Amino acid sequence: MSGKKVSERTIRRLSHYARCLRLSRIRGDSIITSGYLAGTCGISSAAVRKDLAFFGEFGKQGSGYEVDELLYNIEEILGTTDPPSVVVIGAGNIGMALIESGLAGTGGYRYRGIFDRDPSRTGLKCAGIEVQSISMLSAAVQKLGEVIAVIAVSPGEGQNAVDTAVAAGCSAVLSFTLEPLIVPEGVILGFVEVSTELDIITHSIRAGARI
Repeated sequence: MSGKKVSERTIRRLSHYARCLRLSRIRGDSIITSGYLAGTCGISSAAVRKDLAFFGEFGKQGSGYEVDELLYNIEEILGTTDPPSVVVIGAGNIGMALIESGLAGTGGYRYRGIFDRDPSRTGLKCAGIEVQSISMLSAAVQKLGEVIAVIAVSPGEGQNAVDTAVAAGCSAVLSFTLEPLIVPEGVILGFVEVSTELDIITHSIRAGARI
């Protein structure tokens, strides 16, 4: 499965399937159908079956899918059976809101720290996590190992935060700032772009399609 090239759109759908399967497991469901996943995720049953068939046979015709088995296989495909640690850089409104909301239901991701360069924020606590000085990031990354840094800083401070994360040894960066950012080869860079998601949804509305 790991040798297959997968589109970002497919990865998005697999992530949605995993979320739905976790909710099904909480409800005590042991078997679900492609129709259930389709209805919950807003796509066709045929698309669900096609996505899953691309990676192998996970269910039986007419019998549905075993929730635990399918979830395990999807998490294997996504690489999230043992996910990286997540830290937040920026203890402002967005950063603190992220920590407060947590990552429950995401399949094992956890916020393992929040860092800020403003001394007045150091020592503040949110959801049991204490804001640390950005100077402590490198030591934290060394201890945690594989780390994704979530950048939630003020406009204009993004590149500095990214440089700090990269210097500290973070494997990847997910930015909430829309300013152009540069990372060295080998470091993964992603953006949380609300405007892009709105464009996708609006296109679907106008096209009369469901995502």
